[in-house]
Amino acid sequence: MEVNGPGPVHNSIPINHSRPPQSEPSQEAKPAGPVDEVEISSAGKLLEKASQSSAVRAERIAQIKSEIEAGTYETPEKLDAALERLLDEFDAGRS
Repeated sequence: MEVNGPGPVHNSIPINHSRPPQSEPSQEAKPAGPVDEVEISSAGKLLEKASQSSAVRAERIAQIKSEIEAGTYETPEKLDAALERLLDEFDAGRS
């Protein structure tokens, strides 16, 4: 068995050094691909709002606690409004 070295390379193309890009301003500087977007859900917005209003909420809770202790929280108007909301929910559930 006889082994010969590599054969000649046909149709060879010389390798030229690449030229650095010219520093002319072009409009191709903008990305051609899609643009990223962020959309915050309504639940996320609600959580953000709740975290910002914690001081107001603490004041309201303190006010309600004091009204409950004094026996002035439950009024006939508040009970009527709560009953109306409850009945509305039952009516909406039957649809």
